[in-house]
Amino acid sequence: MTKKVAVIGAGIAGLTIAFKLKQAGWRVSLYEASPRVGGAIRTEKKQGFLAELGPNTVLETSPKVAELIDAAGLTGEKIYANDSGQKRFIVRENKPVALPGSPIAFILTPLFGLLTKLKLIREPFIPAWDNRYEESLADFVLRRLGQEFLDYAINPFVAGVYAGDPGQLSVKHGFAKLYALEQEYGSLIKGQIKGAKKRKKSAEQSKQSARMISFKGGLGTLPEILASRLGTDLETNTKVTALSREKDKWIVQVRCDDGAEKTEHADHVIYAGPVYHLEELTLNSANVQGFSELAEIHHPPVTTLTLGFKREQVDHPLDGFGMLVPEVEQLNILGALFTSTLFPDRAPEGHVTITVFLGGVRQPDLTKLADSELIKTVMADLSSLLGIKGSPVFHLMKRWLKAIPQYNVGYGKYKAILSGLEKQHPGLHFTGNYCSGISVADTIKHASELAEALIDQAE
Repeated sequence: MTKKVAVIGAGIAGLTIAFKLKQAGWRVSLYEASPRVGGAIRTEKKQGFLAELGPNTVLETSPKVAELIDAAGLTGEKIYANDSGQKRFIVRENKPVALPGSPIAFILTPLFGLLTKLKLIREPFIPAWDNRYEESLADFVLRRLGQEFLDYAINPFVAGVYAGDPGQLSVKHGFAKLYALEQEYGSLIKGQIKGAKKRKKSAEQSKQSARMISFKGGLGTLPEILASRLGTDLETNTKVTALSREKDKWIVQVRCDDGAEKTEHADHVIYAGPVYHLEELTLNSANVQGFSELAEIHHPPVTTLTLGFKREQVDHPLDGFGMLVPEVEQLNILGALFTSTLFPDRAPEGHVTITVFLGGVRQPDLTKLADSELIKTVMADLSSLLGIKGSPVFHLMKRWLKAIPQYNVGYGKYKAILSGLEKQHPGLHFTGNYCSGISVADTIKHASELAEALIDQAE
């Protein structure tokens, strides 16, 4: 008998799992409360510029990413980042300094002092953590690599990925692969070397070696095509308000944008919406404590600002992926991507685009600035760092009031709540960037694996 599934939320997680289950012959209903699909993935084109208002790229860390793109018929639209995207800059003493890309470059780089370089040599001989209590990423890095490496490598990296604070993020939950390297091999360096064979066997790629991809029309192409493949099985402006279990079926109560309500029956319900919206959903006519606790997961505000310039306005060659800003540099921006360098057709001929990020855990109040004041603040940093003259000829801004879930120390509590809810309520499942990693690739992988598990159980 064909299974019926109701999926809540048409971000990349919900679109992925609905698409895969429909491919497997399941009857699917995907509900999205807002008028648009894609969640945080949002591409806009104006005045010849292409701006990504959320994620800019997907890393091919898992074969699940390529499988989804191929199944959606998008392989011909996929584009890889320019080779210069391998070059990344860290700001030090108010100047972008290229991260070393080889052992010799690491020895010669002015980014780190001699003591830090020597500490890296001794890293394989530092014993692994004994797990008596959970470590923050900052404590982990200080123990193995030292303060300067934390300040000028990890802190800016965390700002660029999580918009977070390494002193709060859990190494076990937020950086599970890093944690596993130490636990399994006793050392990060040993793990990178010895773990290469295991990664090759699983077809997984490390974030350092995985290729960055987008699409000719921007990252928003992926959710748009997945939505089109679902057709009438996808309903926007439609909110799921309540769930209840009756015998072996789920009863899903839905309210449309025009106020009309309807009820649907399903074998499985998959919640793929933002975790902070869970508390708006009732389960078996009750406000579930687990839902309200999950809604406590911290999501700091982040503002993305895409700026366009004439090429001659910018002194810096923009010959890389972008630059990240350590907190100790006391600047306003978290980092900037050189987006027109990464992919073609992101700016008109003779122009460049730079996408800047502000706020996060570091400086959340910056996201409250008026548009003109925020642009002025950003330009003060960019003019100094990149030698930009004059005003941008284009700008497009997006304020994310709740941007990225923070996998802080103690995050295991939330994973236990998710697992407990699934066990207590058979047929209820969760997928999203709060489950098993925040990146687009992590989200696709989790949703794909959940779909595969459900298909296997049904056979």
